[in-house]
Amino acid sequence: MFSTLKSLQWKLVFIFISITFALMTAVYVLLNHQVEASFYENFKMSIELGLDYRYWDTDIKPGLELMLSKNTDSPDTTVREEVTAIERAQREINTRFNLTDGRTCTVININDENRVVFTTDRRYNNNELLLRREIEESPNFIRALAEGKGDRRKIAHTVNDVFFDYAVMLKESGAVMYFRYYKSEWGTFVNKFNRILVSSSFFAVIASLIIGYILSKTITSPIMNIAHRARKIAEGDFGQDLEVKSGDEIGKLTGAFNFMSAQLKKTLTEVTSEKSKIEAILMNMSEGVVAFNVRGEIIHVNPAAEAMFGPIDRNLKFNEFAETFNIDIKLEDIIYLGTARTKGKKDIEAGQKTLRMNFALFTDDENKVEGIILVFHDITELQMLDNMRKEFVANVSHELNTPLAAIKSYAETLLDVGVEDRETAMKFLGVINSEAERMTRLVRDLLSLSRLDSSKNKLNLQQVHLDKLVKECTEKVRIDAVNKKQVLESYVIGEIPPIQADRDRLEQVVLNLLSNALKYTPEGGRITVYIGKTYGEVYFKVADTGIGIPKEDLPRIFERFYRVDKARSRKMGGTGLGLSIAKEIVESHGGNISITSEVGKGSEVTVRLPVNPDIKGFQYPDDVI
Repeated sequence: MFSTLKSLQWKLVFIFISITFALMTAVYVLLNHQVEASFYENFKMSIELGLDYRYWDTDIKPGLELMLSKNTDSPDTTVREEVTAIERAQREINTRFNLTDGRTCTVININDENRVVFTTDRRYNNNELLLRREIEESPNFIRALAEGKGDRRKIAHTVNDVFFDYAVMLKESGAVMYFRYYKSEWGTFVNKFNRILVSSSFFAVIASLIIGYILSKTITSPIMNIAHRARKIAEGDFGQDLEVKSGDEIGKLTGAFNFMSAQLKKTLTEVTSEKSKIEAILMNMSEGVVAFNVRGEIIHVNPAAEAMFGPIDRNLKFNEFAETFNIDIKLEDIIYLGTARTKGKKDIEAGQKTLRMNFALFTDDENKVEGIILVFHDITELQMLDNMRKEFVANVSHELNTPLAAIKSYAETLLDVGVEDRETAMKFLGVINSEAERMTRLVRDLLSLSRLDSSKNKLNLQQVHLDKLVKECTEKVRIDAVNKKQVLESYVIGEIPPIQADRDRLEQVVLNLLSNALKYTPEGGRITVYIGKTYGEVYFKVADTGIGIPKEDLPRIFERFYRVDKARSRKMGGTGLGLSIAKEIVESHGGNISITSEVGKGSEVTVRLPVNPDIKGFQYPDDVI
C-alpha cells in the first residue's frame, strides 16, 4: 500500500488535493474577512447616518444635554418637561442608530469622570464598573478622545464577548457616544456561511481527488508503458514500437523512446555482426590467439593456438600458462611496469616449432587495463631461413679472411720498400690499406655476429658493476670527444646493483654506442650517459645532440648492413653491423635495447639488463625489490 502511495500517480493526486485545499483555505479566509468587513461597514454607516440626522438639534441634542447636566439617578429633581426631552432623546437614539440587543450605545460624560449617562447595553446592569473599564481601555474610545472619532475596524475581545466598536466625540456637549456591535448579532450568519464553505471545500477535495486521479493517469500510464517496454528491451525483446497518442511532452518522450529502441536494436545488430566477424576471423586465422583478463583467467583460445600448443586447460592462470609453455614473462611485470612495457614480442620454443609471441594490453574507455592478449606466429620456416643466411655469412667471412690478410701484408711490404713514383705508390698503397682495414673490420664483425647467432660463443658470466664499466668506457673515448670539442658527461642515478654478465661483451656494446654517438655528433655537441635502475633491472642510456635518425628508419636500425646514409657511414668507417652486434649481445644477456631519435636534435639509445637476485653480497634497496 505504501509503495502505491509513493507512486508518481498518487503524488500528482496529492498535488491536486493540496492545491485545492490551499485555494479553498485562501477563499475561506478572504470571504470571512470580506463578510466581517461588510457587517462592520453596515454598522458604521448606520452610526454615521444617525449622526447626520436633520432633527438632531431638536429631537436629540436637548435631551442629551439634560442627561449630561443632571444626575439621571435622581429623577425627582427634574421637571416634567425635562423628563419628556430626555425620553424623546433616548427614543430617537434607539431609532436613528438602529439599536438592538446586539447593537448598543453608551453615552459617557468625559467631563464628569467618564460617567455613563445613558446606555442600551444590558451588560451595564450586570457589572457597571467592568463595562466602564472595557470602554475606557478601548482603542477606538481613546482615539475618539484624541481625534474626535474612533472607527478602526478591528474585532475586539473581552472575557465574555466578541464585538466591533465605534466611538465619536460630541465636542459641543463634552460627551462620547460609544457603540458596540456584538458577534451574537452577526455571528450566526458567518457561521452558516462558514459551514457552506467547509462543505464546498469537502466536495472540492473529493472532486480534485477524482479529477487528479484521471488526469494523472493520462501522464503515468504512458510512463508505465515505457517502463514496461524498457524491461522487455533489457530482456532482448524489441517487439513493436509504443503508440504515440499525443503531441505533448509525454508523446515526445514516447517518440524519443521508440527512436532509442530502434537505434539500440540497430547498434546491437551491428555489434553482433561485428562480433561474429571477429569470432570468424579469430577462429580461422593462422596465428594462435590466447587472451587473459586482468585476473589472469583465460577468456579466449582460438583453434590455431591449440594446434600450436595442443589442448589448453581453460582453468590455467596466466603465470601457469607461461610456465607450462616456457614463456619467460609474468602478468604482473607486464601490467605494472608502465606504458613502455604495455606491448612487446618474444620468441619461444614449443616442441619442434619456433613461435614469435606478441603481447599487448587491452583497456577500457577510461584507459584502465582489462587484460592481455597473446598472439603467436609460427616462424619455424623463417627461423630456418635466417639460420641458413647467418651460416652463409659465416662461411663467406671465413673464406675472405685469409686473402684479405694476405692483401694487407702485401700492401704493407710495398709501402716499406718504396718505388720510383713514390707519390703515386703511396697513394695507391694507402687506398689498398684503407680498404683492407675496412674489409677486415667487416669480416671481424661478421664473425662476431655469426658466433652470437649460432650460440657457439658462450658468455663468460661474472659479477659486473655496470656503473663502473660504463664510466671506464667513457674515459677511454674521452680523448676523441676532446679532439672534436664535444662535451662528454656521465651520471649515476641511485645505487646500482651488480649483475651477472660477460664483461667484455658489455664493454663492446658500451664502446660501440659511445663511438656511434661521437661519430654522428658534430663538433661542439654533447654526449650524455645515464646509469640507473628500475623495477628488477638496470639500464644505461647514451644521449647525443647529433644529426639524428629519420622516423621511418628507426624500425630497421638494428638490421644487419642497414645504414641510414650509406656514403657517410662508409666514410666514417662504419660497417652497418655495430648495432646488430650490440643488440645480439644485449639480448643474449636477457635484456633489450631501444632507440629514440629526432632528425636535427639527436638520438637516445637505452639498454636494459635484468638484475640477478642470486648475487651474493648485495642487498636490494626497498624501492628496487
